[in-house]
Amino acid sequence: MSGKKGEKKLYYHGLKEQKKLDVSRLKYLSILISVIGVAVLLVAAQSAQAPLVRVSDVYGNYLMNYAVVRINGTVVTVPYVSQTGGKLGLTFTVDDGTGQIDVRVYSPLADEMIRRGLVPFPGDEITAEVQLRVRETYTYSMLQYLDGLNFRSKLYSDNPPIVKSLNANMSGSYVAVEGIVTEFSNVSSGYLMTVDTGDSLVSVLVPRVLLVFNNLSVKVGDTLYAPGIVYLYKGTSPEIVVRNLTQLSITPIEEAPLVPIGEAPNYPGMVMAVEGTLAGITYENGRYVLTLTDGSSYLDALVPREVLASLNPFNASSESTVKVAGRMGDDGRLVAAYLEVVSPVNPEFRPIGTLTIDMRGSLVVMKGNIEEVDRIGSNLKLVIDDGTGRMDVFIPSATLAELSNETLAQLKVGLGVEVGGYLEEYRGRLEVVVYTGEGIRALGEPLPPEEIELPRVTADELADYEGQLVDFAGSIDGLTYANGTYYLTVDGVKASLPREALLNLNPLEAGTGSQVVVRGLVAGENLVKGENLTIEVPIAPIPLRPDEVTVEMRGELVEVVGRVTDVANLSGNLKIVVCELPVFVPRSTANELTYVPAKGDLVRIGGYVEIYRDEPEVVLFNPASIQRVEETGPREGTVSELANATEPLLLTVTWDSISYQKPDYALTFHDSTGSATLLVERSLLPNPLGAGTGSELRIVADPLSGRITSLNVTRAKPSPLVRTGSIDLSMKGKTVAVNGTVSSVFTLGSNLKLTVDDGSGGIAVFIPGGANLSVRKGQSVTVAGYVDEYNGEAEVIVYDLDAVVIGEEPVEGIEEITVSELPDATGKVNLTVTWDGLSYDNGYVMKVHDSTGSAELSVSRELLPDPREAGTGSRLRITYDADAGEVVSITVVEAVPAEELRTGDVTLDLLGETVVVEGTITDVYTGSTFVKLTIDDGSGELVVFIPKSVAQPDLSEGQTVRVAGYVAEYKGTVEVIPYRADCIEVR
Repeated sequence: MSGKKGEKKLYYHGLKEQKKLDVSRLKYLSILISVIGVAVLLVAAQSAQAPLVRVSDVYGNYLMNYAVVRINGTVVTVPYVSQTGGKLGLTFTVDDGTGQIDVRVYSPLADEMIRRGLVPFPGDEITAEVQLRVRETYTYSMLQYLDGLNFRSKLYSDNPPIVKSLNANMSGSYVAVEGIVTEFSNVSSGYLMTVDTGDSLVSVLVPRVLLVFNNLSVKVGDTLYAPGIVYLYKGTSPEIVVRNLTQLSITPIEEAPLVPIGEAPNYPGMVMAVEGTLAGITYENGRYVLTLTDGSSYLDALVPREVLASLNPFNASSESTVKVAGRMGDDGRLVAAYLEVVSPVNPEFRPIGTLTIDMRGSLVVMKGNIEEVDRIGSNLKLVIDDGTGRMDVFIPSATLAELSNETLAQLKVGLGVEVGGYLEEYRGRLEVVVYTGEGIRALGEPLPPEEIELPRVTADELADYEGQLVDFAGSIDGLTYANGTYYLTVDGVKASLPREALLNLNPLEAGTGSQVVVRGLVAGENLVKGENLTIEVPIAPIPLRPDEVTVEMRGELVEVVGRVTDVANLSGNLKIVVCELPVFVPRSTANELTYVPAKGDLVRIGGYVEIYRDEPEVVLFNPASIQRVEETGPREGTVSELANATEPLLLTVTWDSISYQKPDYALTFHDSTGSATLLVERSLLPNPLGAGTGSELRIVADPLSGRITSLNVTRAKPSPLVRTGSIDLSMKGKTVAVNGTVSSVFTLGSNLKLTVDDGSGGIAVFIPGGANLSVRKGQSVTVAGYVDEYNGEAEVIVYDLDAVVIGEEPVEGIEEITVSELPDATGKVNLTVTWDGLSYDNGYVMKVHDSTGSAELSVSRELLPDPREAGTGSRLRITYDADAGEVVSITVVEAVPAEELRTGDVTLDLLGETVVVEGTITDVYTGSTFVKLTIDDGSGELVVFIPKSVAQPDLSEGQTVRVAGYVAEYKGTVEVIPYRADCIEVR
């Protein structure tokens, strides 16, 4: 009800209700009309063109942002390709005369444009329908579809003219260039090459857009034919931009025919290769000139630095064979673009001092320490020194650019460097030009002096090196001084040396014969101007006594040892007298002495022998060649060490002979290592009756003075008693004893001269200082001395007055008897007998004999001689008390020391004989009245029986003892019995 009432209100009162209309079909009609309208509009839009605009009207106009417009103009840039996320982008610039605007093309449209060859290049006239993008400072456009790009004209020619050079007036023309690629760079815009046409260098760019879907192989040295558009890079530098790879032609340099050097100039304009030995390098107008030779012909090749840089001077020297390829010029020189080392010859580091101006153009390598570093514009100059000389090193800016920052940081003064390049002359001075970055090696530390190597030559080879710096090796002959210069003679060749270099020679360490190396300039086959001296194999000189230096030794290096007797200052020079030998010290050396000797010092001095006022003197040129000899106690040594020793030696020797050398005596002696003769004062000589020649001595020998300063007898051998008539000159120097009657007496000043005769013939006896001896004619004497010569005859020299024993004058009642007369003798009698053996039977019993028989005589132990000096076999003079039946005294007439035997060699066959044995104690047994030892020297055990009456040292197992005694037997066991306490020595 209510709804109906509402409807009624829609009508005015009194109106009749109208017929209802059906409008459902009208909606379909409206949709149809809309579709038709849109279609009409679309057709109209497709047939309409975007408005043609001027760049200046739209550039920076925000109202035109996203507007689609058309632009007409000329392409003025090389198309630039970018790749981001694997998608290509392409950009080129169009100029319509009112301004320039970039046109961008994005993938996939850019890919299609490149594949279809629709990329615009500089000089092309185009119309492009683009959508604008207006930014605050930059306006650019985007190509929406390929049909929106129309070429009104393309800069292109199927047969472009070939040009030899480019200039700015050629901009926008289409030309071709043909030549050799001398430089190649892969830059962001593409492949940039430098082509040598023979007349000039032309830049060629293959844009990156042509390389997106194509490969191109080209390298330095290849021959290139390249057509393209002349484009002004950065508005000034003309270059050819290739727009079609199919027109590009490349001939690899390897295919260039090889032409003999002598024929190459006959083919101007031809691309060729030549091979030859590198004869030299110079620089000319921005290019290097390589001179090649085949041994008979020469050819110059003009080479850019980039090509020459492939020649590493550390890998190939001037003697190397190289291949060079390029185009032959009209002037007969090859314009090279390719270089290859065919047969390298390894270079050797050359000392700077050996490089001369006639080597200009040669490839060299050297090393040294940097002395100076200077910037010359964009170039760098070094001065290096290798100890043999200094050299300028020029590093051009192009080479400098190739050096790493690490290398550049180490090119500092004081650090070492290795340099390779060619020699050039600049303002009269030799220099090395480093044309490649590989020619500099910074070492980062100073170069040691020993790294420098020079030719090592001998005296026979000097003539081949005249004018060159060498290391001259040989042996020292001597040293001289003349006109302010020292001359060291080496293998007969004089080498002048500055004093500073000569200080490397210390004559106390290196004398004549030492192996040395003189570094210097060869001035001739007999003269080297030395700069330095190295001692390679020093040979220590033999120390000389001052009196051994003679004028014949002039120039020789010597070492003198002796005591300083005088020191004097002569106007700054120093004069030192050693014994009687003058030593001259020049002022320059004297000022550097750290030790100036004083009178009385024992010194070692080294120098060379010079002659001053017809006498020898030693010149001391090195302040280190004078030393004080510390006088210390003697050390144990051998005779062989005397030749080189400087300190006293303690020697155990055997005395061989003696002679007189005023005012002393000369003793000759030996040990197992050699023999020697030294002086000795008479007061040190032993009494020859007890110890003569053949005795074992313990001496202190001073090798510096040539003297014996101490002498002790360790094993005495009495001088043998010989018949006076048997002494002759064959015994000269030997000591002897004689016993006889004085037949003549002469006093000669303080001396005494006798004639002694024992019935076999007289012998002259000279006794120095013996004038006060009470010797009368007819007396018996026993004397001992050495045999010498006087007026061609032998005589005995008695040097010790204690060796003169004057007998009593003949007294009735004491007679000389023989052994056979002994049973009938009474009282005291004298016997001269040979000792045969010793035994013990409630006392000691000696067995003796002479030519008439043998006997056994009781003897007190105290009278028995030391068996080490006179044992069984010795001739004895015995005074015997026939009534008491015992020996009263014993005098050794001719001593025979006991034989030294191995412990295992002592047998019962030696019963009674005296022996000397030495061995290690293996057992000790102490009885109530004796001590019994068992000793062994490795040959077998031996028992030593020591009676308690013979005092002995403390003995224990492991000790080594030396025992002298007689051989006895106890219950079938052999043993040795010492009868003197001093005959038991513990070693």
